[in-house]
Amino acid sequence: MPTNRSEVWRLAMGLAMLGLVGCSASSRDYPGVSKDALWTAALDAANHPHYDDWFVAENGVFVDAESSRIEIHRELKRDRARDGGALKRESEEWSLSVRLDMEDRIPKVLIDSRSAIGPRGFLKQADHFFGEIDERLAQRVPGAPERSVDAPAEGGGLQAPTAREPSQMATPPASRDPVAAPPPSALQGP
Repeated sequence: MPTNRSEVWRLAMGLAMLGLVGCSASSRDYPGVSKDALWTAALDAANHPHYDDWFVAENGVFVDAESSRIEIHRELKRDRARDGGALKRESEEWSLSVRLDMEDRIPKVLIDSRSAIGPRGFLKQADHFFGEIDERLAQRVPGAPERSVDAPAEGGGLQAPTAREPSQMATPPASRDPVAAPPPSALQGP
């Protein structure tokens, strides 16, 4: 039991740091899914993320097909009003390492956090990524040709957000961005 204030402070800080670090890895097995189909779904989920409540401001993806690894750096933004208050811009940054374990009979996706984020936030983001993989696997047409696991990913390497086609960029137009857009009264003449 701590005997003085400095020991109590150190103990409290240590417990707080443990709470921040928490669990930063998650995995999911995909029985009955071919390794090629799983790799293709994971690549697509990394390169073309979908969010209902966020927009993707930045999505940097590095692919190492040889080691079945995908590194993702993603910046998400949204405008949110709490309790009827004014809109406030929120943003989150995620750095994830996604690896496909192809050694076992059953393919597995492993996700590790590269960020200093809490366990709740990481697990939510990992579940979202798994959900995106599941969605793509459910949409796959049986019998359609699959890209080989050994083939390099389209574009390969780190892709800057500006390298994507404008139609694929998820940043909303300024006219629809209530925080950045001027108020309607500023657009009207005197």
